[in-house]
This record gives sequence, C-alpha cells and structure tokens, in this order.
Amino acid sequence: MYPSAPGGGVFSLMSDSLKKYILIGIGSIALAIYVFIEAQGRGDLFIFLSASTDLFEKENIFKNTYLDGYHYFYSVFFAILLKPFTYLPMWACNALWLCANLFFVFRIFTLIKNLLPLHDFTKNELMALRIGGFLFSLRFIHENLHCMQVTILILYLSLQGIQLVFSNKPRPFWGASLIALGINIKLLPLVLIPYLFYREFFKAGIYIIIICVGLLYLPALLIGWEHNQLLISTWAGLVNPLNSNHVLDAEERSFHGLSTLFSVLFVENPGDTHAMLIKRNITNISLDQLKLYLNIARGVLILFTLYFLRTLPFKDPISLKHRFWEMSYILMLIPLIFPHQQHYAFLFICPAFIFCLYYFIQNRKTLSKGKFYFMSISGILIYLLCNLKLILGNYNEYYEHFKILTYGALLLIVLLSLCIPKEVRSTSTN
Repeated sequence: MYPSAPGGGVFSLMSDSLKKYILIGIGSIALAIYVFIEAQGRGDLFIFLSASTDLFEKENIFKNTYLDGYHYFYSVFFAILLKPFTYLPMWACNALWLCANLFFVFRIFTLIKNLLPLHDFTKNELMALRIGGFLFSLRFIHENLHCMQVTILILYLSLQGIQLVFSNKPRPFWGASLIALGINIKLLPLVLIPYLFYREFFKAGIYIIIICVGLLYLPALLIGWEHNQLLISTWAGLVNPLNSNHVLDAEERSFHGLSTLFSVLFVENPGDTHAMLIKRNITNISLDQLKLYLNIARGVLILFTLYFLRTLPFKDPISLKHRFWEMSYILMLIPLIFPHQQHYAFLFICPAFIFCLYYFIQNRKTLSKGKFYFMSISGILIYLLCNLKLILGNYNEYYEHFKILTYGALLLIVLLSLCIPKEVRSTSTN
C-alpha cells in the first residue's frame, strides 16, 4: 500500500509531465464535445457557403439575402476559397470551421505571448496573466465560435502578419500578404496600413495595398471580368460607411460600437425593433447632426492614437512593450469606429485588456495607492460590462438595450491610456 503524500491525493504523486498530459487529455475531450454540440447549429458559415454556391451560379451574392434576410458582406475571393466546402455536409463544414478557429485561438494567444516581453515574469505571474486574459476573452471566443464568424481568423491574420512584418522588415511580403487577406475578407484590418507607414514599414504598406487590389480582381479569372465588376460595385455600395443605415446603426439589437451608441443616445427612435420600453436617448437630433457628431467622435479616437505612438513618424517604438501598447489601442479602435459591428467583433479589444492586466501584474507593487485602486476597480468594471452576458445571461436584453459592451470598451481606453510603459514615461520626461 502506497503512503499518502503530504497534502494527500494520487494527483500529487504524479510527475509534472504526467499531470500536463492528463490535463491536455481532459481539455481535448471537453473541446471535442463542445465542437460536436456547436456543429449541429446553423451559424453565419451557412451564409458564407450559400453565397459561395450562388457565386458560381452567376448570381449577385451581395444583392441576395440569406437565412432571415441577412446580406453577405465579405469578399468574392473569400467566397471562392470556400467553394470546396460546399460539397460537404453542413455539420462537417461546421466541425472543420470550429476546429480551425480553435487552432487560430491558440495561435492568437501564442502570438500575444511572443509580442509581449515576459522574460521577467514569474511562473505565478504568467499563470495569472494567462487565466485573466482567457477569462476576459472567453465570451468573445465563444460567440465567434457559436455564430461561426470570421473575427478570430481576422485577428489571427492581423497579429501573425504584424509579427512577420516586424521580424523581417527588409522582406515583409508574407506578413503583408496575411494582413491583405484579412482586409480582403473583411475590411477591419485597414487600420494597420497607416500604422505601418507611420512606423516606416513602407514596403509592407505598399505590398498590402497591391495585394488587396490584386485579390479584388483575381476572381475575374474564374467568374469573368463583367460579373466581378458588378459584384465589386454592389459590394462597395453595401459597405459604404456613409449609407444612412450605417449612420443610424441600430437595426439589430446586437449591434455595438460608436455608431450604434450615438444612434440610441441621440435619436429617439433609431429603428431598433427589439428596443425595450425604457428610455435611453438623452436628446433627439437629425440624421445630419448625428453623422457630424459621430465622425467627430471617430476623428477624436483616431487622433488619440498619437498619445500611444509617442514618437515622431518614421521612428521605431521605444520598446517591445511600447509596440504592443500602441498596437493594442489601434486594434481596439476596429469595433468602435467601424459601423455595423456585432458583439463578437469586440474580440479585437482583448489584446488591450491583456496589456492592462500585464501592466498591473508587473507594476502592482510600485503603483500609487490611488492608481492601484482605480486600476483594480475599473478593471473589474470593464470585465463585468463586457462579460455580464456570459455571467448573467438572463438579463441580456437590458445589456443590449443600453449597449453596455460599448461603454466597457470606452472605459478600457481610459485604463489603457494609464498603462504607460516605464520606458515611454522615462523618455517623455527626459
């Protein structure tokens, strides 16, 4: 009979490597069950595949609507890439899509780890950072998987592309190609182009623009020049940010971002058919006034990027931490300034929260008492504003009605702006 170990339990007698394999096995089984359950549903992947089928039948995939009247907003090239999957059963496509996105989630966290300097973190500090970052991101990861959306893929292409560009500045073609593919699928990573030019990655920026144009016209080889031109024209009209439905951006309850927040705050009846009978607007202005205020707010957030950049154009960031700090702000602008953003698009704010958590863990012993408490309280508040749907989903209609997710992202900007890397602070005071 084996003696019981101090602390008790058979698990404590196992080697660390055996414990690791057991945990990986349990996690793999749990993920397999999760994929099996989610693969039975019908998410946005059904829309993507339906558009892919219609594309090769010479239909206008941007004019057609799918499921309950939803448009296909993505690229012609993306629809072509998905064509082989249209020959598989829907459940198999869902399962493959889910598995691919779980891999991309793993790669996203690996890339964040590589982009952040973690050499001076203890084992416990690393564990706290991983657990905190994962718990904050869990809601957005699940919603992207549940809805079979592309946000995880777009964030992965952005981070992987940026890392490749940073690590191989003289030959940035492959990194630029990944970013261009992300832009082609969904325009969101466009914000990275001016950032790369500002940081003197001219080749990467030019490559991205050239590849984007190429991917726009490449489908003409398969579907013909005239049909491709028609599709580009229809798509441009559909995603035009000046469209009235992108200014008065509240037609779906699950929309978030500046355009949606301004619509519900400044217009008495913004067209939200699912709105509750609880007043939320503080005034009632015209559509032209709303457009003006919205664009001013977008401009302020874009100009605030200079606060994070800190150096003159065409200069390198002060440190690796500075680079991640400024990049996380640029990424979190995406769901705020782009119109028509669903809740799952706020996956882009996760790197910013992870950086704030990183800063807090690293500097917690040297923070002033006031800053320590402010960061702690605001961090908890941001977590709740962004994750109440996951914690207390029964009240989701209230969260969606008052757009608390957008408030959480705006508060995160305040918190991120306080997490100034030490090297940046010291340089500013010299």
